[in-house]
Amino acid sequence: MRKIIYTSFILPLLLCSALSHSASKKGVVISVELSPAGSFEINGKIKGKVHKEGNGFHAKKLTFKISKLKTGLDLRDEHTIKYLSNKGKYKYVAVTAKGSGGNGIGKIKILGKTKKFKFKYVQEGKNIKANFNLSIKDFGFEGISYMGIGVDDQVEVSATVGIK
Repeated sequence: MRKIIYTSFILPLLLCSALSHSASKKGVVISVELSPAGSFEINGKIKGKVHKEGNGFHAKKLTFKISKLKTGLDLRDEHTIKYLSNKGKYKYVAVTAKGSGGNGIGKIKILGKTKKFKFKYVQEGKNIKANFNLSIKDFGFEGISYMGIGVDDQVEVSATVGIK
């Protein structure tokens, strides 16, 4: 069980196959809720494209670089990067995904652990916007707290990715 401060839990989580809060901005946004109160977001840029496949879409490899994630606070950025990368052992979070009709399934790899997830998406012009939830426990993050403030187990991952 990893004991780390709440800021470093950052899941990735990642993740790259979901939807951004801004229609025109491509990238990943991970929304983290704190307990008993509060929240923050982790932002990153996604590398890779979604490809049209019949009536649906697929992405063979979407990634975001852990060292480039931003939370809005320098110290929280440092902790997030340190723990999400396992002190530099892992450089990227990777996602594969496939979907049609607004629903999809994907796989996300964080800290060397691959987990399946379901997501919802919409096409907006030349972008796919998708979102999904992840459990940080699935990737070995538990007991994350600092001065009585803890991180909730579920995080919401959103991303906007260009269509090739």
